[in-house]
Amino acid sequence: MVMKVADWIAEFSGSLPFLFIHIVIFAVWILLNVHLVPFGNFDPFPFGFLTLVVSLEAIILSVFVLLSQNRQVARDKVRGDIEYQTKLWMQR
Repeated sequence: MVMKVADWIAEFSGSLPFLFIHIVIFAVWILLNVHLVPFGNFDPFPFGFLTLVVSLEAIILSVFVLLSQNRQVARDKVRGDIEYQTKLWMQR
């Protein structure tokens, strides 16, 4: 189950909706913190908390991508083994 979630997260993180969602989130975050709205300013320039959040997200996303890649490598190995066994069987 965890590996399927990792696959889904890795797939979604490489999509345009993911990019657009992040552009909107970052724009709203910055606008709230440069005094363009009367409330907000919870992370003043140079946006240290935003940097922390983005860094943690990058670490977590890279782990999910690596998990997904490892799962794909395992699938490819099984597929290769089956192909090899099939070719050996067909040569008889």
